[in-house]
Amino acid sequence: MQTDDATCDEVGFSVTAFIPVKPLIHAKSRLKEQLDLARRVELTHDSLRHIVYTLRAVPGVADIVIISRDAQVAAWAACWRVAHLREHRRGLNAALREARAQYAHAAAVLVLPSDLAALSTADVQAIVSAARQADGRCVVIAPDRHGRGTNALLLKPPDVIDFGFGANSALRHARRALARGIQPIWFRSDSICLDLDLPDDLELYLGQW
Repeated sequence: MQTDDATCDEVGFSVTAFIPVKPLIHAKSRLKEQLDLARRVELTHDSLRHIVYTLRAVPGVADIVIISRDAQVAAWAACWRVAHLREHRRGLNAALREARAQYAHAAAVLVLPSDLAALSTADVQAIVSAARQADGRCVVIAPDRHGRGTNALLLKPPDVIDFGFGANSALRHARRALARGIQPIWFRSDSICLDLDLPDDLELYLGQW
């Protein structure tokens, strides 16, 4: 894979966005006490659509790829005219590695969870701008509102570090960057830090957006 820093830093620098989505039968399972499955699927659809249209509004985003083995999610991707990748390996990090291999030509990849219902164009623009301005390799991390999870991860080039999503992933990604001699760039905003994972996340979202 070509990782020429000069190529990455050209005026036309753009990123490929990956949005992994679980099978809908497992949609937002931590909210099952508040919402039935149909409502959780609707919530997933609405937040995913919001992310797609937010990404489309940012000139620095070249390709949008929804990663899921769920047929309904694939149909949504077709409806929104974005790419869909059906992963063959189970597990989020394995699925992302598979997607990265297929998009090895990208200058950078941006991973976003499917439940960032408050994501703004300003968030995406700021992350892409940080990567564009970085000298050579870079890792941009947007943590969740608790400072533990990773709500956005930009890698330039795509293989600069391995994916490490899971518990306390923000710190894991930062440590992996430091191990490669890269000072991670942290990005925080009220909108990108909110993911609809727990009941209090949903309450906060409904109260503010």
